Amino acid sequence: MKRIQLSTIVVAIMTAGFLVACAGEPEALPEPKNGALTGPRISLSLEPGPYYAKDMQFLWVKYTVWPQVAVWLEKPDGTYVGTVYVTEVVVTGKYAAAPENGRPEALPVWSHLPAERVDAVSSPTTVGATVKYGNDLAARLPAGEYVVKLETNRSYDWNATFTEKTSGVNGQPSVVYAARLVMAGERAEATFMPVGTGSVDGSDGNIRPGLHGIDTALELFSELKVSYEVQ
Repeated sequence: MKRIQLSTIVVAIMTAGFLVACAGEPEALPEPKNGALTGPRISLSLEPGPYYAKDMQFLWVKYTVWPQVAVWLEKPDGTYVGTVYVTEVVVTGKYAAAPENGRPEALPVWSHLPAERVDAVSSPTTVGATVKYGNDLAARLPAGEYVVKLETNRSYDWNATFTEKTSGVNGQPSVVYAARLVMAGERAEATFMPVGTGSVDGSDGNIRPGLHGIDTALELFSELKVSYEVQ
Protein backbone atom coordinates (compact mmCIF):
# COMPACT_ATOMS: atom_id res chain seq x y z
CA MET A 1 0.00 0.00 0.00
CA LYS A 2 2.83 2.37 0.91
CA ARG A 3 4.56 1.63 -2.41
CA ILE A 4 1.43 2.54 -4.35
CA GLN A 5 1.08 5.81 -2.43
CA LEU A 6 4.75 6.69 -3.00
CA SER A 7 4.44 5.95 -6.72
CA THR A 8 1.37 8.16 -6.95
CA ILE A 9 3.20 11.03 -5.26
CA VAL A 10 6.20 10.73 -7.59
CA VAL A 11 3.96 10.78 -10.66
CA ALA A 12 2.09 13.80 -9.31
CA ILE A 13 5.31 15.72 -8.70
CA MET A 14 6.62 14.92 -12.19
CA THR A 15 3.32 15.99 -13.76
CA ALA A 16 3.29 19.24 -11.81
CA GLY A 17 6.82 19.97 -13.00
CA PHE A 18 5.74 19.31 -16.56
CA LEU A 19 2.85 21.76 -16.25
CA VAL A 20 5.08 24.49 -14.86
CA ALA A 21 7.51 24.01 -17.75
CA CYS A 22 4.73 24.10 -20.34
CA ALA A 23 3.59 27.40 -18.89
CA GLY A 24 6.75 28.94 -20.28
CA GLU A 25 8.41 29.93 -17.00
CA PRO A 26 11.94 29.00 -15.90
CA GLU A 27 12.49 27.30 -12.54
CA ALA A 28 13.69 30.58 -11.03
CA LEU A 29 13.09 34.16 -12.05
CA PRO A 30 16.28 36.24 -11.76
CA GLU A 31 16.21 40.01 -11.82
CA PRO A 32 15.23 41.45 -15.23
CA LYS A 33 17.81 43.40 -17.24
CA ASN A 34 17.32 47.02 -18.24
CA GLY A 35 19.33 47.01 -21.45
CA ALA A 36 20.75 50.30 -22.77
CA LEU A 37 20.01 53.28 -20.54
CA THR A 38 21.80 56.09 -22.38
CA GLY A 39 22.46 57.26 -25.91
CA PRO A 40 20.22 56.86 -28.99
CA ARG A 41 18.01 53.85 -28.26
CA ILE A 42 14.62 52.25 -28.62
CA SER A 43 12.94 52.23 -25.22
CA LEU A 44 10.03 50.00 -24.21
CA SER A 45 7.48 50.57 -21.47
CA LEU A 46 5.11 47.64 -20.95
CA GLU A 47 2.65 48.08 -18.10
CA PRO A 48 1.06 44.87 -16.67
CA GLY A 49 -2.70 44.57 -17.11
CA PRO A 50 -5.42 42.67 -15.23
CA TYR A 51 -4.59 39.34 -16.91
CA TYR A 52 -0.81 39.68 -16.81
CA ALA A 53 -0.40 36.75 -14.43
CA LYS A 54 -2.44 33.68 -13.61
CA ASP A 55 -2.14 31.55 -10.49
CA MET A 56 -2.35 27.84 -11.15
CA GLN A 57 -2.51 24.77 -8.94
CA PHE A 58 -2.01 21.08 -9.61
CA LEU A 59 -2.77 18.99 -6.52
CA TRP A 60 -0.82 20.79 -3.78
CA VAL A 61 1.64 22.50 -6.13
CA LYS A 62 0.95 26.21 -6.74
CA TYR A 63 2.66 28.31 -9.41
CA THR A 64 2.14 31.44 -11.49
CA VAL A 65 2.45 32.01 -15.23
CA TRP A 66 3.41 35.31 -16.90
CA PRO A 67 3.47 36.47 -20.53
CA GLN A 68 6.28 35.87 -22.98
CA VAL A 69 7.14 38.91 -25.11
CA ALA A 70 9.19 39.64 -28.22
CA VAL A 71 9.71 43.02 -29.87
CA TRP A 72 11.45 43.57 -33.21
CA LEU A 73 12.05 46.24 -35.79
CA GLU A 74 11.00 46.25 -39.46
CA LYS A 75 11.34 48.66 -42.36
CA PRO A 76 8.01 50.08 -43.65
CA ASP A 77 8.09 47.47 -46.44
CA GLY A 78 8.15 44.65 -43.88
CA THR A 79 11.86 43.83 -44.09
CA TYR A 80 13.12 42.49 -40.78
CA VAL A 81 15.81 44.67 -39.16
CA GLY A 82 16.52 43.18 -35.74
CA THR A 83 15.18 42.11 -32.35
CA VAL A 84 14.72 44.81 -29.74
CA TYR A 85 13.66 42.66 -26.76
CA VAL A 86 12.60 39.11 -25.98
CA THR A 87 11.91 37.27 -22.74
CA GLU A 88 14.86 35.06 -21.88
CA VAL A 89 13.19 31.66 -21.69
CA VAL A 90 12.15 31.97 -25.34
CA VAL A 91 15.81 32.43 -26.33
CA THR A 92 17.28 29.72 -24.12
CA GLY A 93 14.47 27.21 -24.66
CA LYS A 94 15.00 26.03 -21.09
CA TYR A 95 11.62 24.46 -20.55
CA ALA A 96 12.34 21.66 -18.09
CA ALA A 97 9.80 19.23 -19.52
CA ALA A 98 8.74 20.71 -22.83
CA PRO A 99 8.69 18.74 -26.10
CA GLU A 100 11.94 18.49 -28.07
CA ASN A 101 10.93 21.37 -30.33
CA GLY A 102 10.32 23.65 -27.34
CA ARG A 103 7.21 25.81 -27.42
CA PRO A 104 6.94 27.34 -30.90
CA GLU A 105 3.32 28.25 -30.21
CA ALA A 106 4.36 30.73 -27.51
CA LEU A 107 5.68 33.39 -29.93
CA PRO A 108 5.32 31.85 -33.40
CA VAL A 109 5.67 35.04 -35.45
CA TRP A 110 8.96 36.06 -33.82
CA SER A 111 10.19 32.45 -33.74
CA HIS A 112 9.92 32.23 -37.54
CA LEU A 113 11.92 35.40 -38.17
CA PRO A 114 15.50 35.10 -39.50
CA ALA A 115 17.72 33.40 -36.93
CA GLU A 116 20.10 35.63 -35.02
CA ARG A 117 21.93 35.77 -31.73
CA VAL A 118 19.68 37.68 -29.34
CA ASP A 119 21.22 36.95 -25.93
CA ALA A 120 22.19 40.60 -25.55
CA VAL A 121 18.58 41.77 -25.92
CA SER A 122 16.87 39.14 -23.80
CA SER A 123 15.72 39.50 -20.22
CA PRO A 124 13.96 37.27 -17.69
CA THR A 125 10.22 37.76 -17.23
CA THR A 126 9.42 40.81 -15.14
CA VAL A 127 7.16 39.73 -12.28
CA GLY A 128 4.28 42.11 -11.63
CA ALA A 129 6.16 45.27 -12.62
CA THR A 130 6.44 47.50 -15.65
CA VAL A 131 8.91 46.21 -18.22
CA LYS A 132 11.49 48.92 -18.93
CA TYR A 133 14.02 48.04 -21.59
CA GLY A 134 16.32 50.04 -23.82
CA ASN A 135 18.04 48.77 -26.97
CA ASP A 136 20.88 50.63 -28.70
CA LEU A 137 20.03 49.17 -32.11
CA ALA A 138 18.77 52.63 -33.07
CA ALA A 139 22.28 54.06 -32.85
CA ARG A 140 23.40 51.80 -35.70
CA LEU A 141 20.51 52.48 -38.10
CA PRO A 142 19.87 55.17 -40.71
CA ALA A 143 17.43 57.87 -39.65
CA GLY A 144 13.87 57.35 -40.82
CA GLU A 145 10.53 55.73 -40.05
CA TYR A 146 10.38 52.15 -38.79
CA VAL A 147 7.67 49.72 -37.75
CA VAL A 148 8.05 48.18 -34.31
CA LYS A 149 6.26 44.85 -33.86
CA LEU A 150 5.42 43.28 -30.49
CA GLU A 151 4.17 39.74 -29.93
CA THR A 152 2.96 38.49 -26.56
CA ASN A 153 1.31 35.36 -25.22
CA ARG A 154 0.43 33.78 -21.87
CA SER A 155 -0.45 30.14 -21.29
CA TYR A 156 -3.76 28.81 -19.93
CA ASP A 157 -5.94 31.75 -21.03
CA TRP A 158 -8.68 29.56 -22.47
CA ASN A 159 -12.03 31.02 -23.47
CA ALA A 160 -15.14 29.99 -25.40
CA THR A 161 -13.31 30.10 -28.74
CA PHE A 162 -9.91 28.74 -27.74
CA THR A 163 -10.71 25.94 -25.35
CA GLU A 164 -8.35 23.58 -23.57
CA LYS A 165 -9.43 20.87 -25.98
CA THR A 166 -8.76 22.89 -29.14
CA SER A 167 -5.71 24.91 -28.09
CA GLY A 168 -3.97 22.85 -25.41
CA VAL A 169 -1.65 24.58 -22.96
CA ASN A 170 -1.39 27.64 -25.18
CA GLY A 171 -4.97 28.86 -24.85
CA GLN A 172 -5.54 31.99 -26.91
CA PRO A 173 -2.90 32.53 -29.60
CA SER A 174 -0.24 35.20 -29.41
CA VAL A 175 -1.39 38.75 -30.10
CA VAL A 176 0.74 40.87 -32.43
CA TYR A 177 0.93 44.66 -32.07
CA ALA A 178 2.54 47.32 -34.24
CA ALA A 179 3.67 50.92 -33.87
CA ARG A 180 5.30 53.33 -36.31
CA LEU A 181 8.29 55.15 -34.90
CA VAL A 182 10.31 57.94 -36.49
CA MET A 183 13.97 57.84 -35.48
CA ALA A 184 15.45 61.05 -36.83
CA GLY A 185 17.35 63.04 -34.25
CA GLU A 186 14.70 63.97 -31.71
CA ARG A 187 12.64 62.03 -29.17
CA ALA A 188 9.55 60.30 -30.50
CA GLU A 189 6.94 58.04 -28.88
CA ALA A 190 4.26 55.67 -30.18
CA THR A 191 1.62 53.37 -28.70
CA PHE A 192 1.37 49.75 -29.85
CA MET A 193 -1.95 48.77 -31.45
CA PRO A 194 -3.11 45.17 -32.04
CA VAL A 195 -2.98 44.03 -35.66
CA GLY A 196 -3.62 40.28 -35.50
CA THR A 197 -2.68 36.95 -33.98
CA GLY A 198 -0.10 34.24 -34.43
CA SER A 199 -0.61 30.54 -35.12
CA VAL A 200 -2.30 28.82 -32.19
CA ASP A 201 -0.13 25.72 -32.65
CA GLY A 202 3.09 27.45 -33.73
CA SER A 203 3.09 25.80 -37.16
CA ASP A 204 3.94 28.99 -39.06
CA GLY A 205 5.03 32.60 -38.62
CA ASN A 206 2.10 34.28 -40.35
CA ILE A 207 0.13 37.10 -38.77
CA ARG A 208 -3.60 36.46 -38.99
CA PRO A 209 -5.43 39.79 -39.40
CA GLY A 210 -8.22 40.53 -36.96
CA LEU A 211 -8.86 39.54 -33.36
CA HIS A 212 -11.70 37.02 -33.66
CA GLY A 213 -12.20 35.11 -30.41
CA ILE A 214 -9.58 37.10 -28.49
CA ASP A 215 -10.59 38.64 -25.16
CA THR A 216 -8.39 38.42 -22.04
CA ALA A 217 -5.27 38.05 -24.20
CA LEU A 218 -5.73 41.73 -25.07
CA GLU A 219 -5.45 42.64 -21.38
CA LEU A 220 -2.12 41.05 -20.51
CA PHE A 221 -0.80 44.63 -20.58
CA SER A 222 -2.67 47.82 -19.80
CA GLU A 223 -0.27 50.01 -21.77
CA LEU A 224 2.31 49.23 -24.44
CA LYS A 225 4.57 52.06 -25.55
CA VAL A 226 7.79 52.41 -27.49
CA SER A 227 9.95 55.51 -27.81
CA TYR A 228 13.07 56.71 -29.53
CA GLU A 229 15.36 58.32 -26.99
CA VAL A 230 18.31 60.48 -27.94
CA GLN A 231 20.00 60.99 -24.54
